[in-house]
Amino acid sequence: MRTSRWHDPGRRIAGRARQWGQSSMEYTVVVFFAVLVLVIPDSSGNVPLIQLANAFKRFYTGFAYAVSLSTTIMPL
Repeated sequence: MRTSRWHDPGRRIAGRARQWGQSSMEYTVVVFFAVLVLVIPDSSGNVPLIQLANAFKRFYTGFAYAVSLSTTIMPL
């Protein structure tokens, strides 16, 4: 039995492989530009990646301090 070109299973798989290749290229371009934005210094000379790391460090310091103040109520 002959199948038409529209119902060929091999053609469907090849189309999905092309779509996968297209999406991986789009992800690569987006990640490349995201890294570029985080690494290049701004006009004042600050690197956004370092600023982001310092913000996480400050947040964690505050979080650790707040957790250290909490107490658990233990029954006597």
